[in-house]
Amino acid sequence: MVVDAVKAKALELANAIMQLEEYREFVEMEQKLREDEVAQELLVEFQKKQQDFVAKQLSGEFDQELLNELTEIQSRLNARESVVNFLEAYNRLLAVLGEIVDLISERINLDLGEVYRQ
Repeated sequence: MVVDAVKAKALELANAIMQLEEYREFVEMEQKLREDEVAQELLVEFQKKQQDFVAKQLSGEFDQELLNELTEIQSRLNARESVVNFLEAYNRLLAVLGEIVDLISERINLDLGEVYRQ
């Protein structure tokens, strides 16, 4: 159970993060990606084909044609400005969050990010 004082500080940190330019930009780019109907259709198609591909792999089958289709969809997604902008904003936000985790890790002398790197 987290002590109320620690909860309050965690919420304060969350609120501070929400004020960061990187966070606001991420939210804006996420909304633009959601509004891009072509990108949304491609993402749904990609996810379905990816599930099919993984299911076939788990049963010992390798489907080169399906892999080619996935690669083509990925290329089309990478050509969408909304996708590129979203990924760039997401990576910038992750970098800031990583710095925050590193600062906390240093202070408490425990590498919190180690779990994610394994």
